[in-house]
Amino acid sequence: MRLTILEKGLRPVQKLVLTIFKTLTGGLVPGPLLVLSYRRELCGKYLTVCFQEGMRKATEWSVQEVELFAAFVSKLNSCHY
Repeated sequence: MRLTILEKGLRPVQKLVLTIFKTLTGGLVPGPLLVLSYRRELCGKYLTVCFQEGMRKATEWSVQEVELFAAFVSKLNSCHY
């Protein structure tokens, strides 16, 4: 289920970035990106910091290994992003 509110109410710069993203990928913007963009001052910037810390502080794994692991788990969970 996609929430249409996530595609509205964005600042002009966010709209531009999301439009460019849609153009480059030829499709929809992934849900997590929309969630992190919507009302960024209340939620997105703090969630982004948490995600970065959680995903990047694993010193035993390289950035590529973390991304591959995240993609594998998303595939197992049938996530479309």
